[in-house]
Amino acid sequence: MARNNRPTLKPHPAPLQMSAAYWTLVAGFTICRSGCVVVPFLSLYLVRQQHFSAADAAQVSAAFGAGWAIGPAIAGWLADRIGRRRTLLVTLSAVTTVYLLLPALHTLAALIAAAFAVGLLFDAPRPAVLALVADLVPEDARGRAYARLYWASNIGAGVAGSVGTVIADRHMTALFYVAAASNLAFAVTVLIRRIGTGPRPTAPRKRPDSPATGYQALLRDRRFLVLTGLTLLYLCSYQQVLFGLPVAMVHDGLKPSAYGIISLINAIGVVAFQPLLQPWIDRRTPLVVCATGAITLGLGMGGNLGARQSLIGYGLAAAIWTLGEVLFYSSIMTVVERLAPADARGRYTGIWASTMGISALIAPLISSAALDAGGPELMWATSLTLGALGAAGLLALKQRIDTNPTAPDAVDLGLAPGRT
Repeated sequence: MARNNRPTLKPHPAPLQMSAAYWTLVAGFTICRSGCVVVPFLSLYLVRQQHFSAADAAQVSAAFGAGWAIGPAIAGWLADRIGRRRTLLVTLSAVTTVYLLLPALHTLAALIAAAFAVGLLFDAPRPAVLALVADLVPEDARGRAYARLYWASNIGAGVAGSVGTVIADRHMTALFYVAAASNLAFAVTVLIRRIGTGPRPTAPRKRPDSPATGYQALLRDRRFLVLTGLTLLYLCSYQQVLFGLPVAMVHDGLKPSAYGIISLINAIGVVAFQPLLQPWIDRRTPLVVCATGAITLGLGMGGNLGARQSLIGYGLAAAIWTLGEVLFYSSIMTVVERLAPADARGRYTGIWASTMGISALIAPLISSAALDAGGPELMWATSLTLGALGAAGLLALKQRIDTNPTAPDAVDLGLAPGRT
């Protein structure tokens, strides 16, 4: 009788049961994300209300990106050093203060400094939140816990986009007060509900090839550094949704409101796809899911090549790259967390989260260079290539771990041979 060589899937997981502290954390972070209304409209505020030039607005945006590139790494260090709760209270209070001060600033130098501070702080709670998930949730349920957090935070982002669209035209200054209120609400939740007051993990996860801990372990952890680099490749493709897509749609003669429709398709797609895909994700190896997400994102970006001058075409491509987004983000934090020693979760998640800010600095350079050299066709081909390279790299990383299945990393990641 022929032997069945089909790969063995993971068994169906038990229903997800989380503590009240976890759900409070998810609710608080969602409230915080629902107030992210300043960043998308910052350039518009500077040009329309403050009457700065587009070049001045670009300087402010660059300062924001620079802050974002280093903010999560600092916050991750703080989460390990002074604790998750204190880090959340400090960063949330600080960014609330900056948002309240921003409407009173009118000089370019002051606005550049404030934009740098916003970039430094607006995403700083993320490493502490992600580390807290690992602290609060049993290891076998963390993948689904991260996926629920991602899903809920995207609902918050959708609310932010809706609120920003409604009030930006008539009350643009109110955006700063909405952002301040949402961060303050999360800080009050952390304070009253005593989130993060439990015992902190102190015992590092020992590895034969990495006896150091903290940043020493991180810098010696080649698998994590490779994963971070591959995430950056993925994000440089994904960020073209923010930087390249609006330019390409205007180039094709579509109205600015068409980009708003694409953003809505993305938001609805994330909320719809994630629960539908979660059972499939739960039964697959995280790195394979991430690689599938990366190539799907690339194909969606490449699909924009055939969407020229058609909102329907751009909408179909958006559905594809949204699917890639959901697959990647539903699994990537599982990999990051399992690579991180218990006493360095904040630093690992902080360094990983910094790729978002770094990609926000690099992606506009990629799109502008591609548009100048070959137009939208070259830009979308480049985005497709970046997604494909990211997927190939993630599969190669899985293969490298599979070749040494007895290493602690392979056991933790669930990457032993015979699984998909």
